[in-house]
Amino acid sequence: MEEKWYLENTGNINQMLRVRDDIDLPQTMREFPHLVLINHDFHASDDIMFPDASCIAFFTVFENNHLEALEEENSAALLAVDICEGLMQFYLYSKDPEKTIYDCIEFLKSNELYKCSFEIIKNDKGERLNNLI
Repeated sequence: MEEKWYLENTGNINQMLRVRDDIDLPQTMREFPHLVLINHDFHASDDIMFPDASCIAFFTVFENNHLEALEEENSAALLAVDICEGLMQFYLYSKDPEKTIYDCIEFLKSNELYKCSFEIIKNDKGERLNNLI
């Protein structure tokens, strides 16, 4: 299986930033110009700044099953996942952000322990992602 992610060095020991390595960014931005940020606030204690194992497992299933299905349908592309000090963010670029959010809600409502909020940036075209990395 080909690896399609790399860890970006952020200089912050409390941050893990995964970025897609297998995409042509200009082409992807032409296809999916709108950014849908999926945000999940998780509990961070003084000594552990990352989500607990069950939280990681839930969002891994979300990513591997649901978001990959959206990519296969050619309706969205997950380009980065940022986990930092109590906040997990999925950088999902989309053709139709409203439809993408409704599709994600269908999966995310299956477990009310992991509430998410959404932010839409129309015509972002990779700007937020470039600022992140």
